[in-house]
Amino acid sequence: MKRWNMIARAALLVCLLMSGQAWAQEYNAPEAEGEGEIQALDFGTYDTIINGTQYAVNPNVRVEIGGSYGAFTMLEEGMLVEFTFLQFSDGRREINFVREVNQVEEY
Repeated sequence: MKRWNMIARAALLVCLLMSGQAWAQEYNAPEAEGEGEIQALDFGTYDTIINGTQYAVNPNVRVEIGGSYGAFTMLEEGMLVEFTFLQFSDGRREINFVREVNQVEEY
């Protein structure tokens, strides 16, 4: 019985370490910048497509429209934007800041 107890504790420790490692990867996701035209918005799922790339949008995203603070639901298809996003190890991209601009370099 003592041996099974030790095996169970070791298995639990491995699970905790693995979940901690996944959490650390999510927490330390590198930030990147992008710009382009908003092609699609889904306010229900907090998703957007900018220049053909799909991004999740953080529910607490900071938004600037016309130099003033706004909300994600105030964005419109066709707007030119600059934004910052987190790149997670599973390939997911999550926007945490978006600003409307008059022009973008890459567009």
